[in-house]
Amino acid sequence: MGGIEMTWIQVNRATGMGSLPHQEPSTALAIISKSLPYWPHWPQLPANSPEEGFILQYVQPLVKLGLLEATPGKNPAFSRNSLAWDDNLLKFYELYLAFCNGDQEAEAFFDLEGKAFLGLNVFLDRFFDYFPLAEGVKGQLSGPLTIGLEIKDEKGRSAFYDENLRDLLIKCLTTQAIMQARKLQLTGLPVLLFIDDPSIFLLGSATHITLTEGEINEALREIIEPIKKIGVRVGVHACSRLDWTVLFKLPLDVVSFDAYNFFPSLALHPQAVQEFLLRGGKLAWGIVPTSEVAWRIDASNLVDLFNQQCEGLAKGGVDISLLHKSIIWTPSCGTGILTKKLAEHIYTLLMDFTDNSKNFIERCF
Repeated sequence: MGGIEMTWIQVNRATGMGSLPHQEPSTALAIISKSLPYWPHWPQLPANSPEEGFILQYVQPLVKLGLLEATPGKNPAFSRNSLAWDDNLLKFYELYLAFCNGDQEAEAFFDLEGKAFLGLNVFLDRFFDYFPLAEGVKGQLSGPLTIGLEIKDEKGRSAFYDENLRDLLIKCLTTQAIMQARKLQLTGLPVLLFIDDPSIFLLGSATHITLTEGEINEALREIIEPIKKIGVRVGVHACSRLDWTVLFKLPLDVVSFDAYNFFPSLALHPQAVQEFLLRGGKLAWGIVPTSEVAWRIDASNLVDLFNQQCEGLAKGGVDISLLHKSIIWTPSCGTGILTKKLAEHIYTLLMDFTDNSKNFIERCF
């Protein structure tokens, strides 16, 4: 692809959201290596163990300290009624401060280990066997809003609405983001980390009238900024209809969205899109649907759809040549709750689409 401007990620690259429905890491790695040879992601395998699930995976330090009660089949809940709560809380903040100061014992406590990170650790152990062509590596973290709404306090209220519990969750997620970023950096390749926070779509809804943009912005910034300080690119993924200017205001390298189902909500903000692209931002374009619809379409259908989407943005003043240079192709969401056959088909469809998109991408240069 001669003539393409080199940035931290080359043009016409693809990656995935994270989750797959398989239980064996080697099977998941084989799928990822075939479809995403240049920017692979490590596989989250929620079918393998509850600890690899979206809600539980990144709050393991709080579970270990007894601050969260993890009951099988239920989301974890804070246990402030416990007689040991105050001592456990103090221990967490002591460990967190030590972690921030580079203490090795604290870093060991917050390490990503055990069942919760089987996919990550096998991915790193076998990385160069599976991904000899890799130009970068992508990781993922559950977002603070979604985690904070799903995890409850002792009275069944969402923890995000309690300032103290929200702070606890954000600091825990930050340690997990930093530890993950450091592990991925051991590959010697550029690292991209997505914060997956689908619940952002609830902002402004009648069911969550007390939720504010300021709270969401602050929670995300507290995680984004420390990761960027260690040289990692950061994106936020949301897979619903929402006001995308909320994310464009953040210091992000990538905004990830479900382009197949919710492109019209992005098209409402062409000026914000253009400004984000001019700042060097990338859009993770979730062009492949992660539903049964994927069985009824092929790569040429998706190319046609993307060209239609470009026409709409061009009418709003978006520089389509710049847009083409600023896209990372992805599925619209994770595939962890799908059947294995459908998930594999979606990854193959993404690979086929990426191959088909070369022609119109190369015409930009």
